[in-house]
Amino acid sequence: ITTKMIDAFIEHLVIAEKSKNTILKYVHDVKFFASFADGKRIDKTVTLQYKELLEEKYAATSANSMIASLNAFLHFIGWTECCVKQLKVQRMVYCPEEKEITREEYVRLVNKAKSEGEEPYRKVVVYLKK
Repeated sequence: ITTKMIDAFIEHLVIAEKSKNTILKYVHDVKFFASFADGKRIDKTVTLQYKELLEEKYAATSANSMIASLNAFLHFIGWTECCVKQLKVQRMVYCPEEKEITREEYVRLVNKAKSEGEEPYRKVVVYLKK
């Protein structure tokens, strides 16, 4: 991965009207991958090893963000055979106990919203301790 390739990728992102922060993130992630690859010939094996590293070091959502940046770069340079799938993220179907609030806390929040002239937000699902 050369500086020239990264510069062309930046130009592509600018033309695609990506935000400055998005461009900075993508470039940072691509350079991080390049540092990981450390001059090796880039192939599917190397990108899979990189994915394993991300899975060990980062939360799944962070790793997936970095994988998305890399995949965008790989698509841009035509190395689509090196792209990797994102990590599977299991959605929580329950609320952890530490995120629950008591009935008294709920009533206090609703009363505070009413006292400030706010309509209590009805779309929030609140898990109440019995």
